[in-house]
Amino acid sequence: MEENMQRAHVDIAVVGGGLIGASSALHLQAAGLSVAIVDSAHEFRASNAAAGMLTPACEFDDWMPSAFWELLTEGLEYYKPFLERFGLDHDATGYRDSVFTLLQMRETGVDLRPRLDMLRSLKVRSDWLDGDDVTSVEPNLSPGAYTGAIRIHDQGVVNPLLLHDEVMKRFVSDGGRVISSPVVDFGERGDDVLVSTADGLVVTAAKVVLAAGPWTAQVAALAGHQLPDYTPVKGQMVELSGPARLTNSVVFMPAGGCGSIVERAPGQYIVGTSEEYVTPSVANTAGVVGAILTRLRRVLPAAGEWSIERMWTGFRPMLTDELPAIGEIGGGEFIVAAGHHRNGVLLAPFTGKLVADLIAGTRDWDLSPYRPDRPQRRHARFAGKY
Repeated sequence: MEENMQRAHVDIAVVGGGLIGASSALHLQAAGLSVAIVDSAHEFRASNAAAGMLTPACEFDDWMPSAFWELLTEGLEYYKPFLERFGLDHDATGYRDSVFTLLQMRETGVDLRPRLDMLRSLKVRSDWLDGDDVTSVEPNLSPGAYTGAIRIHDQGVVNPLLLHDEVMKRFVSDGGRVISSPVVDFGERGDDVLVSTADGLVVTAAKVVLAAGPWTAQVAALAGHQLPDYTPVKGQMVELSGPARLTNSVVFMPAGGCGSIVERAPGQYIVGTSEEYVTPSVANTAGVVGAILTRLRRVLPAAGEWSIERMWTGFRPMLTDELPAIGEIGGGEFIVAAGHHRNGVLLAPFTGKLVADLIAGTRDWDLSPYRPDRPQRRHARFAGKY
C-alpha cells in the first residue's frame, strides 16, 4: 500500500451499510467505540427489497433447529427495546404490531393444520379460521382463493427503507463515519487491519465486521479467508396504490415464493415476493411480476384496479442450510454478520447487538450454530419460485 494514500483510523470498520451493517455500527458506537461504515451502497442489496414483515411464525419451519426459533423470536422481541434505546420513532420507521393471516391456498392444496399444531407447540398465539371465518375478518379477500387460514397474533411490520434511513442518521449524528466506496484490499499493520477502498482511502481498524450480504464471501477472500458462498436469492417486489385498509392484517400466501400483501402505509401496498436461485438477473421480469400480480388479483380482486407505482429487485444472502452466519473468523480480527436470507430485517437489530457483544466480550448467546465457517450441504434448490 502506498504511503501517500489518505488514511483514517477507527476502532471498528464495518464493511456493508445495509440494515445489518448499520445496526452493528450503531450498537458498536453505543459501546463507546469509534466506527466507520465502508459501503458501496449496492442498489440491489436485501435491505432495499424487503417488505418488512417481522414474523418468526411464518418464517420458521419444523426442519430448522430449535435454536433458530429462539433467535427469530428474540429478534422480534428486541425490536421495541432497540427503537427505544436509540430514539427511533415508531412512525418514522413504519414500525407497528400486526396480525398475520396465513392463507390455506386452493392453488396448492397444502393443509396448514400441521403448521398450526407446530405453532401452538411453540406457544405462538394463533387461531384456525375456516372459510367463513376468513371472510368475516378479511371481507375483501376472495373466498375462491382459500379454504381456511391461520390467524397469527403478536407479529410486526416495519418499513425497511425508513428504518435504514433513521439508523444511518442516528449513526452519523453520534459521530459515525460513512465511506461510500467499495473495499478493494485488506492488509495488516501490527495488530491492526488495513482496509483499502476504491477511492484510495485506507482505513486502519482493530477489527472488521463483514456484513456485505451476498457479496460477503468475495470480500472475505480479499483478506485471504475462505467462506461458503452466499447464494444471491433474487426477490421481485411491486408497490401499488389503492384504497386504504382493504386488508385488516398482513396477508401471507404460502404458494411459490410465499407471496404477501403488506399495507405499508394507508393505501400503499407492497406485494411479492419471488425466490429465484438460478443465475438471476437484476431486472424485473414479466413472468415473475405477472405471477405476483395474478395471485394478488386472485386473492384480492379489487387490486385489479390499483395503480402500479414502482417495482424493484433485491438479493437475499442465503447459505444452503438457510441459517445466518454470525461469528469470528481467522484470529478474531474479522467478524461475519451475513446470510440472513428472508430474515435480515427481522434479525438486523438483534444481530447488531450480538456483534457488539461479541467484540466487547460480553456475549451471553450461543452462536455456535451460526459459525461462519461451518460445513454446508449441497444446495437443495434448483429452480425459481414465485
